[in-house]
Amino acid sequence: MNSSSSTKPFSTSARVHPSYLPFMSSPSRGKGLKWVPPIAALVVAGYGVASYREAQVEKHLATEQAELERRRKTVALADAYGGGNSLEDLEHAMRVYEAQQGNE
Repeated sequence: MNSSSSTKPFSTSARVHPSYLPFMSSPSRGKGLKWVPPIAALVVAGYGVASYREAQVEKHLATEQAELERRRKTVALADAYGGGNSLEDLEHAMRVYEAQQGNE
């Protein structure tokens, strides 16, 4: 045999196929999995927004109810003590004040 024939030396680092070939034959079931992280992020963001809005609505309702209670108390005090516009209002206010002081 002729050892100087046109044979190429064998090497383990030789390329067997082009570098893009393994990516062309990727399994089709992996394509749907790439959407899982973005969908999960949207779900989490939606839950966060819904929770925030619910907390804000509850806070607003509590503030509104406290404001209504404060106004009711203010009106009750104005009715009890009078506006101070007339002598009768002041006399009535003094009677109510003295009655409250006697109860305490």
